[in-house]
Amino acid sequence: MTRFQRPVHTLFVLLCVGFAMVMSAVISWQVFERLPHLEDEVAYLWQAKLLSSGQVIIPPPEPRRAFWQPFVVDYLNPINGEATRFGKYTLGWPLFLSIGVLIGAPWLINTLLSGLTVALTYRLGRELVNPDVGLIAAALTAFSPMALLLNGTLMGHTAALFTTTLFLYACWRMTHGQNRLRWGLLAGLALGLTVINRPLAGLAVAIPFMAWSAARLILALREKRFRLSLIPLLGLAVVAGGVTLLIPAFNTAATGNPSLNLYTLVWNYDRVGFGEGYGRNIHTLEKGLRQTRWDLSLTAADLFGWHLWLTRDASGSVGLRSTLTSDGQFDPELRQHLLADGDYWSPLGLSLLLLLPGVWIGTRSAPDFRLVLVGWLAVGTALAVWSVNRPVTDLQNPAFAYGWMLLVGLWLIAPCAVLVVSPVDDRALWTYLLLAVGIALIWLHVAYWIGSQRYSTRYYFEMLSGFAILSAVPLAAFGQVIGRRWLATALTLLLIGSLLTYSLPRIGVLYRFNWVSPQVLDALEPLRDGRPLLVIVRGEDIRWRGVGPLMSVTHPLLNSDIVLAIDNGLSDTREAILDRFPDRQVIEMSGAINRICLGTVMEVGPCFGAPPGQ
Repeated sequence: MTRFQRPVHTLFVLLCVGFAMVMSAVISWQVFERLPHLEDEVAYLWQAKLLSSGQVIIPPPEPRRAFWQPFVVDYLNPINGEATRFGKYTLGWPLFLSIGVLIGAPWLINTLLSGLTVALTYRLGRELVNPDVGLIAAALTAFSPMALLLNGTLMGHTAALFTTTLFLYACWRMTHGQNRLRWGLLAGLALGLTVINRPLAGLAVAIPFMAWSAARLILALREKRFRLSLIPLLGLAVVAGGVTLLIPAFNTAATGNPSLNLYTLVWNYDRVGFGEGYGRNIHTLEKGLRQTRWDLSLTAADLFGWHLWLTRDASGSVGLRSTLTSDGQFDPELRQHLLADGDYWSPLGLSLLLLLPGVWIGTRSAPDFRLVLVGWLAVGTALAVWSVNRPVTDLQNPAFAYGWMLLVGLWLIAPCAVLVVSPVDDRALWTYLLLAVGIALIWLHVAYWIGSQRYSTRYYFEMLSGFAILSAVPLAAFGQVIGRRWLATALTLLLIGSLLTYSLPRIGVLYRFNWVSPQVLDALEPLRDGRPLLVIVRGEDIRWRGVGPLMSVTHPLLNSDIVLAIDNGLSDTREAILDRFPDRQVIEMSGAINRICLGTVMEVGPCFGAPPGQ
């Protein structure tokens, strides 16, 4: 690379980093209004606030039902009879988010992490292949509709993508150059942070690298360099394992049981697996494969925003349909899907089409390993076809499902067996590893009972940086044919066009999703007399959506400027609430389902949340 090229690449990478951060901040402000719109976000924010105060668990406040929040658990220890209150989620993301709480800007954490992820993607792509691939991959990551959406939320997926990308980069550096032990320790820290944020995703990221590490050690033993390979891998394993111990440590503090799945304390069926007790209506492989096909149809569009919406008229002629209406709004059919449905995404996604050319070009320096991967992918395709065409009795049998998971897992790591025989060119090997991480995420989530489309297919999000690099490889090769400037121009137009015609309208559908808005908070300000507020919402069936904004500003220790209390009409509840806060200004509200109104009678004062009856 010439001296002229280096600052040019750096400049454009910085532009991509800046774009990702600015868009994260803008979407957080304009679309999500810096408020939680899912129960998950409400609980994450609650946990982050508690951590920022130096505590992990607290005694349940009384009257405890008055201060309920979704996915926050009140638990009575059956051994010592001690009652505790805690969030159901592992502490990985709340720890990150607590930093934002301390500085008064929780939304800022995902903004910063989005930029760091783009920068890391560039570095990894540059070192694995070349600077052009790194730059294209950084641009694909920055403009990804999936990333733009999740970066603007209070969800933990952006942090998981960052730590996954950091793990990938540190693993690469661990096997190249100086300070291999230090890079191994950093890789262990990154992997551990991924696991304690999103455990199933962390396991998916780890599995291909565990197989790769085992194969490397066997080969190193044969070549009498075992100690050189073992030490950094041992450092990685020790640090990752140490960080992961935070999960049983938190479980022990919360419940006294290190192995208890805290998710089941909210929904007893919220577990990974198949058969009775798994999933709301018994999870089966049939349901898992069907949900995977649905989610992949959206992933294929949301990953980079590339799609075609094909229509067929009465005569059988095929045409193209725009995702936008004549007034620039997202198509009502697609809007309905994003807000309420979860089956096949109507537009045909094209974002995954460059993966196979990326694998082919990425393995050209190792023709023997290329043939291995071609055969491996052919077997995987045959396995997929065989799986979806099995008799329903097989697909509904838990024993068959677990056998299928094992079979696919063995297929996933099979290419690592080649390393036992002889070394493989680094670029070709990492082509497999980046692809395997994405496949592992898809594979393991087949065993989870629910899909993910409302906030895009977020369960697959950790594969974005790896898939961006693989997709950048054929684009960079094409640029060598037509010229870099022509490629840069075409790709820039494609990304901006996708941003304007797909990403922003698609994300904008979620504006005030779940009827969450800051309107109720704004309405309280003119009513204040200078004292901290106690907002009492009275009603028999009050759900989180109506009071979500008030929950988001209520501290777990009930010492925030605004405290929400729910009066469900039981005897003495109101008196107990008032006795707890004798010096606060009291504002009365009434509520029903997902709607709340100022005043003690519904519909008398200004109302907020869902329309009447919803």
